[in-house]
Amino acid sequence: MSASERQVALGLMAPLTGVASIYGADIVRSTQIACAEVNAAGGVLGRPLELLVEDDQSQPAAAVGAARHLVQRRGCAGLIGNLLSNVRIAVADEVSSTLRVPYLNFSFYEGSISDRHFFHFAALPNQQIEPLMDWLTRHQGRRIFFAGHNYEWPRGSIDVARSELDALGGDVRGERYLEFDPDDAQLDALLNEVARSGAEVLMPFLAGRDQIRLLKRFAERGLGQRIQIAACHLDEVMLSHVPTTARGGLLACNSWFMGVEGPLQRRLLEQLAAAPGVDRLWPEGNGIMSHFGEATWICVHAYAEAARLAGSTAAEAICAALPRIRIAAAQGPVWLDPDTRHAYVNIYLARSDAEGRFSIIEKFPTRAPKIPTRHALATRPATDRPTHFAQTKLLVEDAAGILAVADTPIIACAHNGVIRLANAAACELFGYHEGELDELPLERLLPPHLRGPHRGLMARFVESGETRRAMAERREIVGYRRDGSFVPLEVAIARHDSESSQLLVATLRDISTRKRTEDQLRWHADHDALTALPNRRLIRERLSTALRRQHRLGAVGLLLVNLDGFKLINDSYGSAIGNRVLSLVAQRLLELCPAGDTIGRLSGDEFIVLSEDLSSSEQAVQLAEHIITSMSEELLIDDLPLHLTTSVGIALDDADLDQADDLLRAADTAMHEAKLSSAGSCLVYSSMLAERTRQRMQISQGLHRAIAKGELSLRLQPIVNPTNGHIVAAELLLRWHPATGEVPPAVFIPIAEATGTIIGIGDWVFAQACEIEARWRQRWGDAAPAYLAVNLSPRQLNKSSIDGDFAAMIERSGARPERLQLEVTETALMADVEANLSVLRRLAALGMPIAVDDFGTGYSSLAQLTRMPVSVLKVDRAFVASLDQQPENRAVVHAIVSLGRALGLTLVAEGVETPAQLDEMLTQGCSLAQGYLFYRPMELDAFDRAIEQQLCERSTRA
Repeated sequence: MSASERQVALGLMAPLTGVASIYGADIVRSTQIACAEVNAAGGVLGRPLELLVEDDQSQPAAAVGAARHLVQRRGCAGLIGNLLSNVRIAVADEVSSTLRVPYLNFSFYEGSISDRHFFHFAALPNQQIEPLMDWLTRHQGRRIFFAGHNYEWPRGSIDVARSELDALGGDVRGERYLEFDPDDAQLDALLNEVARSGAEVLMPFLAGRDQIRLLKRFAERGLGQRIQIAACHLDEVMLSHVPTTARGGLLACNSWFMGVEGPLQRRLLEQLAAAPGVDRLWPEGNGIMSHFGEATWICVHAYAEAARLAGSTAAEAICAALPRIRIAAAQGPVWLDPDTRHAYVNIYLARSDAEGRFSIIEKFPTRAPKIPTRHALATRPATDRPTHFAQTKLLVEDAAGILAVADTPIIACAHNGVIRLANAAACELFGYHEGELDELPLERLLPPHLRGPHRGLMARFVESGETRRAMAERREIVGYRRDGSFVPLEVAIARHDSESSQLLVATLRDISTRKRTEDQLRWHADHDALTALPNRRLIRERLSTALRRQHRLGAVGLLLVNLDGFKLINDSYGSAIGNRVLSLVAQRLLELCPAGDTIGRLSGDEFIVLSEDLSSSEQAVQLAEHIITSMSEELLIDDLPLHLTTSVGIALDDADLDQADDLLRAADTAMHEAKLSSAGSCLVYSSMLAERTRQRMQISQGLHRAIAKGELSLRLQPIVNPTNGHIVAAELLLRWHPATGEVPPAVFIPIAEATGTIIGIGDWVFAQACEIEARWRQRWGDAAPAYLAVNLSPRQLNKSSIDGDFAAMIERSGARPERLQLEVTETALMADVEANLSVLRRLAALGMPIAVDDFGTGYSSLAQLTRMPVSVLKVDRAFVASLDQQPENRAVVHAIVSLGRALGLTLVAEGVETPAQLDEMLTQGCSLAQGYLFYRPMELDAFDRAIEQQLCERSTRA
């Protein structure tokens, strides 16, 4: 017997090149260690075990060629492989099942292969993914984003993960599939979506080099600070290819790590350290054995043990014996389930550190292998040749010339589903060379999980007697390319019958572009175009889902964030700057808010944060305060420093707020109350707050009808010469008396300002002022009060036609504009200096003097004040009232008065109530005063009587 006849050859298909090539050396080295152990123990039935290695190139077509070469040319009695699922499916379909050779698999997969020659020694989804999902929802978070390559293992695994997450009360925050070797822009687009999804966990199912690129980019963008990566495809080999900054804190779930303690683990690592090409063990050196390597070690020992039990290396004997083996492995005991030919394996959860080591967090209980529901119907295809093949062949040959020139993919198959003809367009669509599809089962062009259902659909179509089913009458299907990738298709089916045979003809259409467009449209329907954040529609959907969720750990809360003053920035610097401000705000919110919170944009300057599992309202308030503080920090855009304040309304679900729309309204109510109370504050919604809002709404509605119903009235506050107490002018004050009773100005004026009704009311007040001034002069002539002061609101200053409207009222009434003084608060004046300067100059050009009210409380500068057409400064009552209690205010008043006198302005002291205050203001140099010391606001008739009495006294003294 020659040496080659004595040896037992095992063929190993390793990914030495391609996307999974980072594992090639590890897999080969681990298999060589196992072969050496088998040979040291006497070989296989006393014969040396020889390992023959071929590169599967991480591609199905190359792997099929390698497998055939190993079996047919190199005489291998069994095959070990392959890492990628798409490669594995192709080898099972085209080699192991047809050549009837034992095929031992070392890589976790989705459970799609049911051939009796296939034996699986790694994890199925129920063993690996299901316990991981359970752990994640209990310890890490229930909002998860899935991403993977577009082939069966990621899709099948994510299908199981989604189902398990749904059963655990979790939430899928996204699901995206990429082709192999995506460009950087595609990876960034994926991570942009992850960052804005509100996910707490990202589960990537990318292979080899692409997974490494994702990990690097994820770390570079700092996403790990908010989002946890948890992966089934993550190990020491992968971490050896990423920088230390990207290694730490990652969760991985696999059948083995180098950190699993045990005597077999130590023995295996000792042999690894002594292997050729290994300097030291990882992380000090390049000696790494991944779970793939450990599983190939198991495959070799499993084959040898099966041969021992069978007493033979014949293929059928090995296949019969393999379900009876039990292997003592480094991960723990491993054995096969005889019904599924899939293994009982050990599953560990581990966390990585910056050095690239994995520390075991938990060992999950051993689970029986279970084929997922997705693949439960996947039985082997029937490939028997049709009874009337000769006649069918004639039909095909007749049609071949016609189909060859058609640019539409067309496939013709016999009644048993075997392809008899596929034109060039069909071959190109599925990634085959012309002619390669002939005689293959049609279901080979479908993903494994659809092959069983396909057979039923085909049988029903044949039995139905239909002769044609157009594309518009068929639902979309999913095609399966030669490389294992999925492609969405539309199909029309027709049946061609002759006297002695039958052909089924499928006309196909690739709808990938349409599906991508539909995906984009769906995305845009749910997201804000500027910030890419969820919009109101998606926020409402997620809020409804959160409120319906059965297993909640806490309250659901909404934080409605409004940017105070954004409109001014947008109006002042333009929408381009405004848009950049909104984008920066969105980014800050993403960085500020905890993982799992959904950050969205509702409208122009309103953002929202949806928080789940809140332990208390205090937690929501803390987050709101954190947002307010952060947003107050300077924004720098093209060297332009900008500042914002934010008002935040908070609403938490309870018995009265258990619907999405109710919670949104409550948060909006709280936000507006916060905005009214103090810019840069937050409020939590309550029933008292709701009542206050209701009252405010009633006031707002009442104000719209106040003029027509005659409910508004006026009062006059005399302005006097403080040296003799004579009335020299008056300030017009507004009062409102609805049927329900008088409403104080401090209550209704802010509401009128906020709702815009102040504009109409302001016009009415100014018209009344004109009438009063004209009547004064008609009655008293030159002895009439010198002027009547009218307050202007910020909203009125924004009215472009204010100067024209006022001019028309003056002309109609016969009033003299120089005797109508317009008062503007310092705060309103400084809100938009340039715009207000233009308006005030136009009003001053009409002849009306301008006064700055409440001076000293705002932020005007000397330079700004000198540019304004101002003739009067009114010292705010707050400074006057506190002169006795706060002596430092004397210095403030002195500065204001000195400034006014230096600019030649008239100075009026407001709110003078005591003789001491009067003496101080006289000492300071104020020439006019008003306050309760002299007069309270009075009705117009009372004011007229006061003037008459003053004139009478003056004439008596004369």
